[in-house]
Amino acid sequence: MKRILILGCNEIAKRLILALCLDRSLASGIALASQKKEDCDELKNLASRRGFQVTTSAINLDNPQGAMMMAKIIAPELVVNLMPPEFTQGAMDMAAAVGADYIDGRLCGVPIMPNPNSLLSEQFRKFGSFQHAKKTAVCGAGFNPGVITTIVRKAVANDFATVDNVSICVIPGTAPQKASAGESAKKETEVQEKGEDILYSEDIKNPNAGKGVNAAHPVIHIKEGKPVSEPEFSREAKSSGGTQVFMTSNPVITDFLKEMPEISEASFFEPVVRREGRKVPTAKIEMLRALGLLSDKPVKVGNALVKPIDVVAEVLPKRIDEVITQEESENENVTYTGDAVYEIYVSGVKNAKPLTKLYKIKENNDLIREKNGISALEFMDGSAIIAGVKLMCLDKWAKPGVFTPAAFPEQLYYDALKGEGIIIEESESQPL
Repeated sequence: MKRILILGCNEIAKRLILALCLDRSLASGIALASQKKEDCDELKNLASRRGFQVTTSAINLDNPQGAMMMAKIIAPELVVNLMPPEFTQGAMDMAAAVGADYIDGRLCGVPIMPNPNSLLSEQFRKFGSFQHAKKTAVCGAGFNPGVITTIVRKAVANDFATVDNVSICVIPGTAPQKASAGESAKKETEVQEKGEDILYSEDIKNPNAGKGVNAAHPVIHIKEGKPVSEPEFSREAKSSGGTQVFMTSNPVITDFLKEMPEISEASFFEPVVRREGRKVPTAKIEMLRALGLLSDKPVKVGNALVKPIDVVAEVLPKRIDEVITQEESENENVTYTGDAVYEIYVSGVKNAKPLTKLYKIKENNDLIREKNGISALEFMDGSAIIAGVKLMCLDKWAKPGVFTPAAFPEQLYYDALKGEGIIIEESESQPL
């Protein structure tokens, strides 16, 4: 049982508070903080009607002194961070300073091309702080990478003698057709024909920036135990439901590389659109690089540390496509319909024979949105985070430092996921 501080007021926070109200053995108290205190009032009243007291507060993580004062008054034992990625470092600093455990749902600042010396994510820079405080931080306790790696680790332990290949396929659902996308592409072509190349934020956020056509999305996968970069659209496949998908980069690949080195090959697939014939404006990119504006080393601006490349990416326009990646859809608020599906293909050997098993999780966007007002992928992510919070409240995830769920026995998380209604279908299959 812990005093819990929830950062961020959204649908996941609502579901988490309701779950804590149902099981009084988990939380001795709940505090909810957001950038606007009034956003928390509805959830405070919701808990009150169920006989549970929730305190609310405004918080500004860009003001470390003010955030620390608020945290010291609340004195949480567990900080649950549901805020956007840019607030992660501040939230972790605050948790470690007040001697609280910490959990969030995603990995932030994962290197595009990892190397033996690179960290899994920026959160791991805080390892020493949590180790010194003798507190636990669990990062990436959402579906990606937490649930994906848990399923694979369970498969390695129970279903195979050896595993050599993992392919993950994520289908967010059926995307609406955007009439504006075709017009945007036509306009972009007309502009480039006049010699006025457009520089997009995606153009500068990859190691191949400025190196040629279609460099916006470098594809990183694992081959023979090492990260390999390939041109985008170099590999395509079809999901079990027949959806065309392409190999893309994803943080879970780095997680496999760092935490499951026994997996010699791993790749991630999702629906994306083919961008034909576009030339990246290399001259503009080189000019920004010469000015130091593409540096990923943080500089101090006021009381905040910011990366110049993040600032430039924020002010540049984003591309508009008829079909976009999962990460882009979160930024563009795309409304998907039909089933959202995670497919995890694990290939290896069992009883001296080759075997591929498919582990599938799906939810319906239309039903989830009608009941909860969010997408099916967001709902699944929330279920995973709630499962992780419960494990931390019960001290089942506990050791000093910063970790992902892969650092703990996989059966713990697997059972907790089932407890949140996540159904994992298993079947023999052909490789993706």
